Amino acid sequence: MAKYGLIIWDFNGTVIDDTQISIESINTVLGRRALPQLSGKAAFQDIFTFPVEEYYRRLGFDFSNEPYSVPADEWVELYNAEKFRAPLNPGVYETLAAIKEAGVRQMILSASEKSLLYEQLKHLGVSEFFNEILGCGDVYAAGKLQLAKKWAEDKCAEEMKKTLFVGDTDHDFLCAESIGCDCVLYSGGFMSRRRLQALGAPVIDSISEVCSYIF
Repeated sequence: MAKYGLIIWDFNGTVIDDTQISIESINTVLGRRALPQLSGKAAFQDIFTFPVEEYYRRLGFDFSNEPYSVPADEWVELYNAEKFRAPLNPGVYETLAAIKEAGVRQMILSASEKSLLYEQLKHLGVSEFFNEILGCGDVYAAGKLQLAKKWAEDKCAEEMKKTLFVGDTDHDFLCAESIGCDCVLYSGGFMSRRRLQALGAPVIDSISEVCSYIF
């Protein structure tokens, strides 16, 4: 019997393995400004944060010289050119299928722009697993906290207790906390295991482990 009636999935870094494309894209944008580039995934996981504008500041962008939208738009253009190269994270398809087979509802809650989100889910062949897909209205990835709170407005506390949020960042943890549901964090995405463990939520190294929290 399933412990939860609904699983909320983050998308980037959790469902989809797009960390490398994200790193390549930001390194190109950094290189155009002669700024130091990320040396690899570990460096990326140690510096990435929400809102993404703050992540850009940490990387050395100076928004007194140019608005955030300029490098952000460049990154989106570079990412979009490679978006279909990003695969599902290992174990995702099988996990989504097992959860659906058990009759547990699933949804996506993402800071990704809605049309991009739909395109990628369709390309990856996993749209059918989700009862609901929520994305943001623009490409600037300010975060999804308000999106989560708005979605939860008409949900009761009991329903939230039977909901599990699966993500890969402290922002996902904050979203889960804000709507009163449990959270499991994946260490293979946008933030390091060390940073995730500091939050106090369970941390998994494989998406396949999600099933052990549900059944």
